[in-house]
Amino acid sequence: MKVLILAGGTGGHVYPALSVAKEFKRNEFSISWIGKKDSLESTFSKSESFHFISLDTKGFKGKNLLGKIISLIYLEINVVKSIFIIKKIKPDIVFSTGGYVTLAPALASLILSIPLFIHEQNSVPGLVNRILNRFSKLSFEAFPGSFNKSSKILTVGNPVRSEIIKNPESETTMKEHFNILILGGSQGSKQLNEIVLKAFQDKIIPSHWCIVHQIGDLDKSSLVDVYSKQSFSYEVVSYIEDIGRAYHESDLVIGRSGAMTVSEICCSSKPSILFPLPWAADNHQYFNAKYLEDKKASILLESSLDSADRLFTLLNDLEKDHNARHSMSLNAFDAFPVSSGNRIVEIINESF
Repeated sequence: MKVLILAGGTGGHVYPALSVAKEFKRNEFSISWIGKKDSLESTFSKSESFHFISLDTKGFKGKNLLGKIISLIYLEINVVKSIFIIKKIKPDIVFSTGGYVTLAPALASLILSIPLFIHEQNSVPGLVNRILNRFSKLSFEAFPGSFNKSSKILTVGNPVRSEIIKNPESETTMKEHFNILILGGSQGSKQLNEIVLKAFQDKIIPSHWCIVHQIGDLDKSSLVDVYSKQSFSYEVVSYIEDIGRAYHESDLVIGRSGAMTVSEICCSSKPSILFPLPWAADNHQYFNAKYLEDKKASILLESSLDSADRLFTLLNDLEKDHNARHSMSLNAFDAFPVSSGNRIVEIINESF
């Protein structure tokens, strides 16, 4: 059988699609993928030997009138292109995780009467998935209630890598060190790093704290300058290769509240302090974090320098309150179904 994967734009769209694509591959499906040229999805497709086709698209949301007109022209052209591409591929099913590049080929698949399955990663669906949900055979959601209830809506969480999943500890344990994982290396990382920097500046940080701080491509000198004046253990890195291990060794995670970050924190059973990206589309990061806060799995702070002192106070309080952290850990693990690409592929196969 053949499956066409549609995903592009950010890692939040691409990583879940990759997880599902790998599972289809294990089930001996032939995989094709439509995305953007020179992108994350094109890199993954090459490494996994998927057949990759690129489309040149122009986003619609946030554009002025001329930009919207240009976007719609590109959409019409790409629907026609996609019809020819899909006729050549002849997929049995289409699986889409969103991103503007997916709209044209998804509409083309509907014109050609090929079953469409979509997955929404965030608590607030993106524009493309709001459109495609009207026509999909099944719509998977990570957060309960992202879509209006219907028989075709299935809450499955977000597919995460198996090495990240870890059951919470059955009881609190005393540890010699307090390990803090800071994920400041994604969208909006500069602002988050500045909040952390201000939180620690001119403070006495306990010597038994251990900090692993991911900063992405930003210059790390200012952070190292603050950290190096203290007596605690720290590591400032651009990228964490073994993220599963980093989660498992941490006692608390500080980060943004993108869909995949939130899902990984929960699947690894970690308490967290989350700073929603203020300019995220439809303010979806706030609602992602609010969902966890309502579950008593996380603490939500405004992404502002004004939150710096509050952050430092919380870290001190949570370090001492083992029971609070343990409770947050249990609640985090229970916040979502422990999702995998395997479960989604099983459901899709059962729908035929």
